[in-house]
Amino acid sequence: MKRFLFILIIIIMICIVFSKKIFSIDDHNASESKLYINVFDPKSLKFTFYQFDQLQNKSKFLLSKETGDYTAFTYSEGNNKLYFADGITDHTIQLFENDLNTNQMKQLTTVFNNVDFIQIDKDQKIIFMRVLLRDAFRNFHIATYNLQTKKIQIWEEENNDRSVLDFNYNPNNNQLIVVSFSENEDQKKLTEANKNQTKLQPTKYSLDIYDIEGQKKKHIADVERFISGASLAPDASSVIISYDEAVDSPISHVVEIDIQSKKVKTLLDSAGIYSKIRSVKFDENKDGFYFLSSIIDENKRYSILEMPKESVLSYYDFKKSKVRNVWRAEKSVIVNYSAEHF
Repeated sequence: MKRFLFILIIIIMICIVFSKKIFSIDDHNASESKLYINVFDPKSLKFTFYQFDQLQNKSKFLLSKETGDYTAFTYSEGNNKLYFADGITDHTIQLFENDLNTNQMKQLTTVFNNVDFIQIDKDQKIIFMRVLLRDAFRNFHIATYNLQTKKIQIWEEENNDRSVLDFNYNPNNNQLIVVSFSENEDQKKLTEANKNQTKLQPTKYSLDIYDIEGQKKKHIADVERFISGASLAPDASSVIISYDEAVDSPISHVVEIDIQSKKVKTLLDSAGIYSKIRSVKFDENKDGFYFLSSIIDENKRYSILEMPKESVLSYYDFKKSKVRNVWRAEKSVIVNYSAEHF
């Protein structure tokens, strides 16, 4: 009987040890979403797209593309296809598709001046993107491309004053947070700063929730900050934004705005390696958020031409109030990232 109890205790201890190894990864609750990461190498002028499995801590090469233009991308897991922006012979930037099964690439749009900030909906049927229309140079719109019907829809096309700074689609509630501003007001502030030789003041940005058809559902707030990212919570109860202290400052902050009460809560302040925080995104369970940052000298004025020592994709855990690094790119820049469920 004693021998039986001893063996039973050993078995239980082994089970506990193995369960910890199986269900615990670096002592944190990792999102199960696979990440898709776009990295730019300034030496080779190549953009490389990766899939990163957080549970296995493994990166998988998807595609490398040499282009002289900035490109964002999104990935369709179900179709094994990449959607990205690339330049064509008339010097415009259009939407492209690359089938990773056949390695066949095709151009999907011709009507835009520029395409960037590409995302895909949860059904893998609609591409969201920020666009400049032909003969336009400042006024950005959101447009959608239906992969089944090949139809393009341009949101609020007739509005020549409002311009989209940023947007982020959340598949958990099938809605978008859109950050927009008035081009007239923005140009007025720029003119005043140049005329008076004063620091440029941030534009007044409007934070709004849209459905996937392009209808505005709710206005959240007006924010006068140098916004660098925004994300709508999975339950649509709040929004987080990242912003810089000044246009040439590496110091950043992340705050959460409660949509109902309008209360603002500070979540993260730039410190140490987490400089120039941008591209914040809630995870699928609202346990925390992902963000990009760059390792640069915080004692110097920031220049967009400066190459960071390292570009980092990180995660902030709400319960622990701690940051962990997820993925690093040395002497390269993480341009954008996406995930299966957020």
